[in-house]
Amino acid sequence: MSKPFDATAKVLFEADPRGWAAFLGVDRPADRLRVIDSDLSAVSLAADKVLRVEDDPPWLLHVEFQSDWDRWLPRRFLAYNAVLAEKHQLPVATVVVLLAPPSRTVGLTGHYVSAPPFGPPTEFGYTVVRVWEVPADRLLAGPLALVPLAPVAASAGPDVLPRAVRRVAGEADPAGVDNLLAAIGFLLQLRYGTMQAGDLLRQFPEAREFGAFRTFLEEGRAEGRAEGRAEGRAEGRAEGRRDQLLSLGREKFGPPTPEQEAQVNAVADLARLDELAKKVLRAATWDELLKPE
Repeated sequence: MSKPFDATAKVLFEADPRGWAAFLGVDRPADRLRVIDSDLSAVSLAADKVLRVEDDPPWLLHVEFQSDWDRWLPRRFLAYNAVLAEKHQLPVATVVVLLAPPSRTVGLTGHYVSAPPFGPPTEFGYTVVRVWEVPADRLLAGPLALVPLAPVAASAGPDVLPRAVRRVAGEADPAGVDNLLAAIGFLLQLRYGTMQAGDLLRQFPEAREFGAFRTFLEEGRAEGRAEGRAEGRAEGRAEGRRDQLLSLGREKFGPPTPEQEAQVNAVADLARLDELAKKVLRAATWDELLKPE
């Protein structure tokens, strides 16, 4: 998955697979759920996340996170479903979690039909969970890995963001706090855009106390300052993002060496800077963050 929002969703899932399974309607004890390999490299496919549910008989829960739609997505879900069933010799249930507003995911209906010119049509059904339709209070009261979804959920009033942040800060370990708060920032950007996400965070004074939010606060300001400028916009954004990346990295990994700081400052491509920003979520050191993939 190429987008930081999608990577964020996978980080949240890995933080509490059992909590996610229960949220999606599969409430089982932890010893009856097992994350299994989602690599389908034999056919150049990779599903997002797959849980083996140890019911009698066992079956697979295949979870896909989406923040955009294209016309081939439902067909791809069908391919994942079929290949997983063949690989593991088990029935597969596919659930698609939509992270973006309806305008960006309108084509994901839960039903896919392919009608060839000869023979019966192929029909495939999958479950759709729209985050913006889930009550925010349900997410705030649920597993910690679901709390970052609350500020973009249904009926998310002005108190939801501070409640979500305070719960994360009070219950997660230090590394978990950074990851979960960064997830809140990414999801706010996805739902509302960079500038409005920064404005929402600035309305919550405590946000400035958390290093994980710094990149989103500064990015919103940088984009606001850059709006309307015809010249120098790309370099200005790149410079702002380099500063944000260094700031977020210092918070998580400690000060960079002069060589590492120079390596960050040499990056001019916005897409590469975005990749590095999302990689902060899963990297453990500066060297790991800057290592070419």
